[in-house]
Amino acid sequence: MTQVRREIRRQGLGVSAGIAFGRAYLIGRDTLKAPRHHIEPDDVDTEVARLYKAIAASDRQLAKIKEKLASENESDYHIITAHQMMLHDEHLVGAAVGYIRDELINAEWALRRAVDDIAGVFDRMQDEYLRDRRSDVEFVFERVLRSLLGRETGPVQPPPDAIVVAYDLSPADTAQLHKAAVAGLITDAGGKTSHTAIIARAHEIPAVVGLENITEIVETDDLLLIDGAVGVVIVNPTAATVADFRDEQRRQVAAGAALHAMRDLPANTQDGAEIALLCNIDGPEEIEDALDYGARGVGLFRTEYLFMGQAEAPDEDVHYRSGVDVLNRLGGLPATIRTFDLGADKLAPFLEAADLEEVNPALGLRSIRLCLSPLGRPLFKAQLRGLLRASAHGPLKIMFPMISGVSELRAAKAVVDEVKLELQQEGVAFDEHVKLGIMIEMPSAALSADFLAEECDFFSIGTNDLIQYTMAVDRVNEYVSYLYEPLHPALMRLLGQVARAAHAAKIPVTVCGEMAGEPMIAPVLIGLGIRELSMSAVSVPEVKAMVRATRIPEAEALVQRIGRLATAAEVRAMVADYVFGLTPHAKVRV
Repeated sequence: MTQVRREIRRQGLGVSAGIAFGRAYLIGRDTLKAPRHHIEPDDVDTEVARLYKAIAASDRQLAKIKEKLASENESDYHIITAHQMMLHDEHLVGAAVGYIRDELINAEWALRRAVDDIAGVFDRMQDEYLRDRRSDVEFVFERVLRSLLGRETGPVQPPPDAIVVAYDLSPADTAQLHKAAVAGLITDAGGKTSHTAIIARAHEIPAVVGLENITEIVETDDLLLIDGAVGVVIVNPTAATVADFRDEQRRQVAAGAALHAMRDLPANTQDGAEIALLCNIDGPEEIEDALDYGARGVGLFRTEYLFMGQAEAPDEDVHYRSGVDVLNRLGGLPATIRTFDLGADKLAPFLEAADLEEVNPALGLRSIRLCLSPLGRPLFKAQLRGLLRASAHGPLKIMFPMISGVSELRAAKAVVDEVKLELQQEGVAFDEHVKLGIMIEMPSAALSADFLAEECDFFSIGTNDLIQYTMAVDRVNEYVSYLYEPLHPALMRLLGQVARAAHAAKIPVTVCGEMAGEPMIAPVLIGLGIRELSMSAVSVPEVKAMVRATRIPEAEALVQRIGRLATAAEVRAMVADYVFGLTPHAKVRV
């Protein structure tokens, strides 16, 4: 007699919204171990040749995957390209060859040593997105190791409508899974910025990651139910549970269709105030999706990703072509491009060579400080030359990150003036009235916002760093992350002060941190006087729906009421009550 397995519920991290039902398809991650042994001096050249042969084979495999993806999704294509670049990166290959020659060890062991060195650097990074790139190095290692051991495998091929269960998924696997029409993805590992999450969202595949041991709980062909919005996974759900989630799935599909139907509607409040909803991007290829979700321009283009993983820093022409590409894709909509925000926590090759060895990189030589230093100034000037040239092609604005006060802003503007003079003398076209703005992401900038507003053309509030610096909290530290609270009364006061300073100086102010993409917080930001919000593209429809349900006087009254509350919990409760009153059937994260 077949034993009926009981229903099991697990909570993970929902990274791609949607409800999915399907049978489990487990992808085993056989733990390949790199054999370790010393070699004779006469065998060094043979081991080096083995390593290069395995790298070439891995490169060919990735090239075949790229051929299949070339007409599919551009972001997937670029992720595989990044893995190919890693295969030839001197920090990986050169280091492995060095270990073979210097320590007389076999290729597999040498490669493992080189990967461990790089992984340690990633683990120390503050930026969540970059820290999650550690898994990319591991995937590249595993692919080369399989080639070295003669254990190459073909692509993952689950049946249609299956839910894939794995410890983790490589970008190559994830990018191809949507073609197999899988229903969903769940993994033990991963975070919001892992490639499983990024690609699942790009293809709208429901996904839950960070489940820790789901591969030990689920058996092949188990019935699975997942909710990618809230991160719930149910193994062997009962008939009653399935019925409940079927109803919720129908509601979500209807709500999604209604939100998408609003794509071309203006993001106006009930009383006619226009709120500009913009998107944050890491590359021009993301713009098409952003426009499809209803974004009306780019509020933040993070240019540091032009530097990451490159053997050489991008030159003026790279910045120019990138800026023009963004403007062309936007077709006349505005773009705000941030100068590079690099530092010891966001390593680029030229920084690694400098060997800064900072004890606390989050408070060290990074961002605009690096741009104005002798080390970063030539790269800063090259970027400004490229961006100024691009400004002749459309509505481009330049933004400086991590400005601490007026003296730093004046120093950055002086470099811009220097570059403008050079371009004028060379007869190169650019917008002589290009707008220059700053990120407000430190308490010092927020508290001196009235002075700063007199010397720049716009503000953009980077709430992620502003919260961390205000609360002295590392939001990825599990022991203190509970203190990372967007609705803390101290932050409300800082945001209000920045907005008032901007209005007094008659310059626009945008919020471009994660707060901007939270529908629940939109009425608060509107009530504070903020009229531009920049977010990830997928957040635009829900935020627009909230904006269209809001009235300015009511939002301002809400801000007045929460201004009298002493704790974040009290503020969040009052905001939740207000939002539920606007949209009584909405699901709001509280």
